[in-house]
Amino acid sequence: MIRYFLWRFCSILWRRLPLRVGYACATLVADITYWAWPRGRAYARRSIGYILDNGHSPADIDSLARRSLRNYCKYLVDFIRFPVIDESEIQRRIVFDGWENFDRALASGKGAVFVGLHLGNWDLAAAAISLRRYPINVIAESFSPAALNQVVQQARAQKGMQVIPLERAPRRLLAALRRNEIVALLIDRPSPGDGVVVRFCNARMQVPSGAAMLSLRTGAPVVTGGLVRLPDNRFLGFVDPSLSFTPSGDIKMDVQALTQEIMNSLERWVRRYPDQWYVFRPMWLGTD
Repeated sequence: MIRYFLWRFCSILWRRLPLRVGYACATLVADITYWAWPRGRAYARRSIGYILDNGHSPADIDSLARRSLRNYCKYLVDFIRFPVIDESEIQRRIVFDGWENFDRALASGKGAVFVGLHLGNWDLAAAAISLRRYPINVIAESFSPAALNQVVQQARAQKGMQVIPLERAPRRLLAALRRNEIVALLIDRPSPGDGVVVRFCNARMQVPSGAAMLSLRTGAPVVTGGLVRLPDNRFLGFVDPSLSFTPSGDIKMDVQALTQEIMNSLERWVRRYPDQWYVFRPMWLGTD
């Protein structure tokens, strides 16, 4: 229950502070954590090194890694404030590009599989999509204890999301697609021994196969996208066109190939915003 009471304390504190003060405190906490957390710092630097092209100095890599932790701590401020963020704030702070790509995907009548990364702010992305009146279902890991999980998931549900616990996902995702709704998944959760191997930023990575498998089994098109923070702390949302993929009939090969296409689509956004992809754990094969 310590986590729950800590959450409640932080909620009361951060919601009373002006947003700019909250972000300033988040930056300070991030800088302290960056130097006090050698393992996370090493993973962040390694990840930035993979993302960047050759020619960047260690100082460049270190700067971006530190900024990624700052942006993550700002995300946590937004996450704590999530229950009190209203429609007017979402509309004021978020500009989305590519709504027509959702419309085209849903025109098939088979729903859409919306795939993203832990990039920028995924909760605000889902809230903005729901505000646009698209029916969206999100897979969410359950928090412990149950009291904390209830608070967090209720906040998401109040923003119009249908929250599906990870342990109950398969049937409920299929039902959502049959209703021609959007199901949203984050694909960058490491899946050692239980996923597919892809190339991402010039290195090998193993990621979950669920998004590709769901699309191939239902015929629902895959759409990639996300929400990134701008320098003024507003956000830019993006929805890319549906991936064009023709199955070969070999399910194992098709799952791998479609997952690779998904990662290819997301890679360009990671390269454009390397300090907004939150990687503080091993992701690539061959790293510990």
